[in-house]
Amino acid sequence: MKYDYEQKILSSIDFSQGRPFQDILYIALRNAIINGIFPMGERINEKSLAIQLSISRTPVRQAVARLSKEGLVQAIPNYGVIINNISLGSIKEIFRIRKALEVILFEACMENVTSQDILHFEFLCSQMMQAEEKDKIEEVFHLFSEYNTYAMKVSNMPRLTVLLEQLSEYLKNFRSYSFFSKERRLRAIYEHTNIVEHLKHKDSTLLVQAVEQHIMNSEQETIDRFEENHRLDNSNRI
Repeated sequence: MKYDYEQKILSSIDFSQGRPFQDILYIALRNAIINGIFPMGERINEKSLAIQLSISRTPVRQAVARLSKEGLVQAIPNYGVIINNISLGSIKEIFRIRKALEVILFEACMENVTSQDILHFEFLCSQMMQAEEKDKIEEVFHLFSEYNTYAMKVSNMPRLTVLLEQLSEYLKNFRSYSFFSKERRLRAIYEHTNIVEHLKHKDSTLLVQAVEQHIMNSEQETIDRFEENHRLDNSNRI
């Protein structure tokens, strides 16, 4: 008999989406890990999953490999792959690293930014607002990413860019937490716009404050949502 968490994971997998099996499995397993459905330390039985889903083991292995790259699972010799569940401590750690790196990023960006760059940043911010007003949430997320990518380009710090790109793979798992509400997304758009204003006026002090505040707000929203999800999950188990 399968555990409740296995039932939840299996019921969330929908192969009618028209996407590759490995992508569908990856998303379902990742969400289960992030939301605390998949218990910490639990082993992912690739063979069992494949049998229950009536598919080959290849897409299961591919999905698990992607989770491993993000640090969400780890391979234990002579045992298998187990879950590295996200903890409150890991969330705080990742945002602490992100804050330090993004301050460096935008300071370098300020040194190199041109009037054309400012116009592009402003355009991206206006596009964010238009997408949010139309409730095109995925487009808003895409524009947030494009904004950050452009900042990396302007900063012209390739080694820092590599570090941020590696970090962004992990941060993708917190996106639904940190920008969960419309209120938070609107505030984030304002924060992005505010950062551009300080870049435009070459105000280093206010720029650093704005970047740090933006990251701290994202962190707090993530923690609030994370704790709420765990309270709900615990109450459902009682």
